Amino acid sequence: MIVTRRDGALQLVEQAEHGRLAGELAAAWGNETFDRPTPLSAVRTAAARHDDGWRAEDARVLFNELERRPLHFLEIEAGAHIRLYRQGVHQVSAADVYAGVLVGMHWTGLYRGRWSAPGAAARIGRDPDDRRKQDRVVAAEERRWIEAKQRAWTAEEPRSVFETGLWHNYELLQLWDLLSLYLSVMPPDRPGTGSPVVPWGPQLRELEHAPQDVLLPAVAARPGADRSPLTAALRGPGEVVVDPFPFATPVEVQVEHALLPDGPWTRAEVRSRLRRTPRTATTWRLVPAAGGPV
Repeated sequence: MIVTRRDGALQLVEQAEHGRLAGELAAAWGNETFDRPTPLSAVRTAAARHDDGWRAEDARVLFNELERRPLHFLEIEAGAHIRLYRQGVHQVSAADVYAGVLVGMHWTGLYRGRWSAPGAAARIGRDPDDRRKQDRVVAAEERRWIEAKQRAWTAEEPRSVFETGLWHNYELLQLWDLLSLYLSVMPPDRPGTGSPVVPWGPQLRELEHAPQDVLLPAVAARPGADRSPLTAALRGPGEVVVDPFPFATPVEVQVEHALLPDGPWTRAEVRSRLRRTPRTATTWRLVPAAGGPV
């Protein structure tokens, strides 16, 4: 669960909803400058389902006993994080082997600074034993990729082209992940400050978010090309300027969330309240910079 504190309430966005939004960004990606992802169906599946392991946990509501509220996704303990992501990778892999590799790369990248992508998140957990568990997970997952990539690779392209495209798609997935998280926590009714952009990612440990213009991970316009970062800037109610603009036309997306009064709660109270609370949606419009190409 992505928990945001705002105006005396807790806004709760489920991980599956955040993933659905990332899948919409993947589906809309591409224009005369930015190539559409290939293979599109598998890449979109990976984007939409990269956090599938959280579905059951969000349904039963993980709980922060100390703070007496739903658990924010970056507060989860390392063992549970490994368990739920492993489950999600297995589920996606059963449906699409290429998408499963991408989701596995996303999972292990969370323990490897997103494989050195800008805006990298810190590891989950600080205990040395947690780090050892994560190191074992990364080693096992990389071994799993050997056969999975052999199955996903076809004779239609050289292996080097396949590998370059796979890592390109991984980097796109990191951008869609972080842009989706940005849209999940930013206040939609306040414009940005116009202050210098800052890298986006570390702020996600906080529950309160002021309007902020941010630097997203660097990505290439096509596999093998030079990478350059994108910026996301709030410019009006529900409007975000993305520059350079990677979509063919302005994109309208929605983020569904539930609102709870800002506690304190018991676990049972939260579960009961959420079952009775209708979801509402925030609408965002992603647009190019003034004078920029569409």
